[in-house]
Amino acid sequence: MLGILMDGGWMMVPLLFCSILGLAVIIDRMRAFKAAGSDHENLRKSIRQKLDEGDVNTAIELASNATGPVAATILNGLNRFVRLVGKDRQVDVAANAAVKSMEEYAPKAMRPLEMRLNILVLVASIAPLLGMTGTVTGMITSFDVMASAAGLDPGAVAGGIGEALITTAAGLLVAMPCVVFYNVFTRKIDDLSATIDTALADIMETLGES
Repeated sequence: MLGILMDGGWMMVPLLFCSILGLAVIIDRMRAFKAAGSDHENLRKSIRQKLDEGDVNTAIELASNATGPVAATILNGLNRFVRLVGKDRQVDVAANAAVKSMEEYAPKAMRPLEMRLNILVLVASIAPLLGMTGTVTGMITSFDVMASAAGLDPGAVAGGIGEALITTAAGLLVAMPCVVFYNVFTRKIDDLSATIDTALADIMETLGES
């Protein structure tokens, strides 16, 4: 493996850095999503059921015991609702305020999961370009050797062609996992955003009718 890296020329250095950076971000985001939990939709349904029963306190307890942006956003809205009702505000006014509070809080709750995803996009964009640059420099090396040898010597130009092919392959291999995991992570974020939007409607329907 080390021999292949060395055969790829100096362009393998930034490609190696990109691969380490991309892998570090992927691992970091996997840990972040794992810490955020996975049963968000069932949590929302359980809280909706408690709100339908008029049991706001149990709904707050469910949200408090859960992790992730959905639980945090719902908890923010329910706490806001309870505080306003405790101040003798009308229930529908309190429900509207709770929904508005959730709308404002949701981007903050999602931000920890969205962090550093732009680095995956950057690596996925730069790695193939670095590979193509290595291809060009490898071909230049081959032509220089050919010019120096004053003729076509397959053995003499093989090193430059090998460098070109290695850097091209390395650039693609670095970029592909970044593209795949970026799409996986953004899909998870879209699902969470959709669950939060549904939770907003739940709060409005259940608490507004109380």
